[in-house]
Amino acid sequence: MTTHSSLGVSPTSTRTRAVVLGASMAGLLAARVLSDHFDEVVLLERDALPEGPLPRKGTPHAVHPHGLLARGLQVLETLFPGFTRSMQARGGLVGDMTGDVAFDANRERFAACHGGLQALVASRLAIEAELRGRVLGRPNVRAIMRVAVLAPSHAGGRVVAARWRAGPDGAEHELAADLVVDCSGRGSQAPRWLREWGYDGPTEDRVEIGISYTSAYFKRTGGLTLGAGIQKVGTFGAVTNAQPRPGVLLAQEPDAQGTPRWVTAVGGFRGDQPEATLEGLRAHARSIGAAELQKVTHEGELLGEVMRYHMPHSQRRRYERLRRLPRGFLVMGDAITSFNPIYGQGMTVAACEALALQAELTRGGRDVEPRRYFRAASRVIDIPWQVAVGGDLSIDRVPGQRPLPVRIVNAYIGRLYRVAPSAPVVSLAFQRVVHMLDQPAALFAPRVLWQVLANRRPQPIASAQERVASARQSLT
Repeated sequence: MTTHSSLGVSPTSTRTRAVVLGASMAGLLAARVLSDHFDEVVLLERDALPEGPLPRKGTPHAVHPHGLLARGLQVLETLFPGFTRSMQARGGLVGDMTGDVAFDANRERFAACHGGLQALVASRLAIEAELRGRVLGRPNVRAIMRVAVLAPSHAGGRVVAARWRAGPDGAEHELAADLVVDCSGRGSQAPRWLREWGYDGPTEDRVEIGISYTSAYFKRTGGLTLGAGIQKVGTFGAVTNAQPRPGVLLAQEPDAQGTPRWVTAVGGFRGDQPEATLEGLRAHARSIGAAELQKVTHEGELLGEVMRYHMPHSQRRRYERLRRLPRGFLVMGDAITSFNPIYGQGMTVAACEALALQAELTRGGRDVEPRRYFRAASRVIDIPWQVAVGGDLSIDRVPGQRPLPVRIVNAYIGRLYRVAPSAPVVSLAFQRVVHMLDQPAALFAPRVLWQVLANRRPQPIASAQERVASARQSLT
């Protein structure tokens, strides 16, 4: 990859250009879509982009576990044909989301079934490296790296150029652009830029989650076999008020030395922070009670260091509610909404926003009407935001108003969690909503609703010791 610093074609050229601020997942997805509609696409990135699946300063969270939901995999396969095969070639594993990945709630395991939800387990670094190679391999896409992005130039009701400084004390540069897309993450300065240009900034919804989690990689010597020879490539633990600590275990592609890996993470809300030590990881794993998570963290060979990540709040910036917006300027990805990471929604939402951008470019041409785009992006965000916020507000530790609709839905989901371990229909319906394949209304379809409401007697939550003892028998 080459670092470019020239200005390129002049503002009077008839060639069209789009500039993307940030080359993380959302930025790469935006560049992929824009490359079909503009003569040139330029990515501005503050880091030096690595050649392979390596961490970088601008995305410290990328080394922690990430999930690509079933809908996200579908979208990436559409935008990057052959993506799934390429990830398998990198060592990623593919399976059925409801058959090969286990889902626990209140220390009870949802009924397994093969519902046709294709799952991909691979690291965020490997996924991003695959997309980065494909996007920067397109002939009309280039990256300008090691830059500090400045406020774009605005004139006559539209953004007309991107601006940046090359290095902390370097010269300022300006590049004329027909469209600038801000994909700079949750620290985006777009609200401030809008106010400087004479517009209102977006209002912001926040949920003070105070989520912290500790992650580590372990050597993977084989699959986890549970009963009937079923191989699991991952386990997820839902957070509930009875069990408010998230836990995840995912198979990962081999490292640079060819060693297959597991990645684990355990977490807690608002002060319930696991120590960034192996013992801290193990202690939280014991309290969560998932046998596979305990087996790997207690018996597996640690690879590298134990890491911690903290996120104080989820945030959603309501650009779709603004009445005036400049043309030639859009926002995408975490710069609009950053979710509680335990739900694994970020990459999939960014992919769906890329499809929304693609639809607007196809419909209205390169001069996208910003209010229409932000409304389309909002429709993408609505359901995963409701899922995440509803889940967070089911935890007493998380502050915030809980209006009646939220309390009703959370009560229903609590009942669903009690039924799903013995009801494959309910388990599958829930997973299809979580993976953004169905609307939440699917959880109230007659055959699901009947099974959830018919089970009226609360079931006791097995103790962690009982859960581990039972599962260990099938693991050994």
